[in-house]
Amino acid sequence: MIRVLGIDHAAINVGDLEKSLEFYTRVLGLKVSGRERQKPGAEYFLDCGSSLIGLIQGAEGEGRHLLQDKGLGGNHVAFRVNAGDFDGTVDELKKRGIPILYSKKRERSWSVYFLDPDGNKLEITAWPLEDNEGG
Repeated sequence: MIRVLGIDHAAINVGDLEKSLEFYTRVLGLKVSGRERQKPGAEYFLDCGSSLIGLIQGAEGEGRHLLQDKGLGGNHVAFRVNAGDFDGTVDELKKRGIPILYSKKRERSWSVYFLDPDGNKLEITAWPLEDNEGG
């Protein structure tokens, strides 16, 4: 049996690498990683907890396959925040003019969905019961 330790990275093809880098660093607060070599103009790896998010410059004219609700393939990438930071995170997205697709606070998990500059669906989630158990 394969013993997976966790998710190492998720990679997203983007239309404008520098624009996406600015979004993921300034809006989501991710930092360019020192763990992986960067290839400016081609790809960047961003630290996301113990995992990485790869931004890869997509090739024009090869069609689009976004992280979205319809069709087969990827649906979204979810980033986790502490429950105490969730409302401020939603407010920050709104302040930056990023349209909210859906937001809900359920008993066990809270979610807000939105799109990156290329239209890829992203989520910020919090787990309030787990956060309360740990603190």
